[in-house]
Amino acid sequence: MLEQLDKNLEKISNTLNYYSKIALGIIVGSMFSAVILQVVLRYLFNTGLNWPEEVTTFLMGWMTFLGSAIAVKQLEHINIDIFVEKLSIRGQEILRFITKLILLGFIILLTYIGLNFAINSMGFTSNALDIPLFWPRLSIAFAGLVMITHMLHFIVRDIKEVIVK
Repeated sequence: MLEQLDKNLEKISNTLNYYSKIALGIIVGSMFSAVILQVVLRYLFNTGLNWPEEVTTFLMGWMTFLGSAIAVKQLEHINIDIFVEKLSIRGQEILRFITKLILLGFIILLTYIGLNFAINSMGFTSNALDIPLFWPRLSIAFAGLVMITHMLHFIVRDIKEVIVK
């Protein structure tokens, strides 16, 4: 049963990571295009648009949180190994497992707060684009759910490895 759960979570996690990378590429390309458009209009034609700054600001939020989800999947967040390396192999495994549980708790809290933040923004619209602020602020909760999936996969995999040993 644990083996099947691990395989299912791995498949979901890998799929989410794949599409997160595609979305991140589209976001970065869109931000780049909006900034270039604004620069060209401002410096070549002495005019400008209202919406590119707002679009890049909103996309920056999505880029930040999706990028964080990708970093969680690839275990590339900053960590300090100097103390961990002084422990035995078993101690390192235990500490890393506890760290994953703490991180999962933090991500769940972040997702909950992010979802409330987005829901409480439903009645407000942006100035230039006139879109509900729910959509740009949903990035926190959305990426949080992706991160939760990644962390659950890692935790189930670690539990499976302990049982198999």
